[in-house]
Formats: sequence, C-alpha cells, structure tokens
Amino acid sequence: MEMKNLCGKIPVALHLKVRAEIEQREISTQQFIQQVIEEHFMEKGVNRMEARTIAVQVSEQLFTRLKNAVAWKGCKQKEFLISVIEKAIEEVEAEMKQADEPDTASGE
Repeated sequence: MEMKNLCGKIPVALHLKVRAEIEQREISTQQFIQQVIEEHFMEKGVNRMEARTIAVQVSEQLFTRLKNAVAWKGCKQKEFLISVIEKAIEEVEAEMKQADEPDTASGE
C-alpha cells in the first residue's frame, strides 16, 4: 500500500497527551495517528464521509422529555435518537411488508 506523510504543529500540552497515550499503548506514532484518523472517519460502522445529518426543531417540552429519557437510559443523546428512529422504521417496514403481502386469511 502506498503511504503519504502527514505532519503539523500542535500545542505542547496536546503533544504531551499524545506522547503519553502512544507510550501507554506501546505503539508507534504512525500507528497512533492512523488509528485516530480512522476512528475520526468511522463511527460505529458508519463512514462519516457517507453519513447524513438529520436536524429537527422541537418544543421545549419535548426537548426536556428527550433529555430526561436519555439521562434515565444512561446513554448518549445520539445513540438514543438512532435507536428510536431504527425502531420506528422497523415498525413501518413491517407494516409495509404486511400491506404488500396477499391476503392469506381468505384462503386464496
């Protein structure tokens, strides 16, 4: 695989954190930078370069309910919203599938 060099200056405090992490993991700087960049572009199996953003405005009351539900679940807001959306879509897809199937109850 062809490789390219990437370099740039960062603040000293951040450099110290990076060096400590590299030493703790016992990996090379190159390996560390590659992992960080790959993690940046990939999030839970979603390629961020291919990901789409959904944004909606909601009432203050609904927003408060959302925050309470997320806190009670002990997860991140993004994870909670994705799970809610996936569940709702699965329900709609099941309805769509059922509507597309021929009526087997009539014996035809």
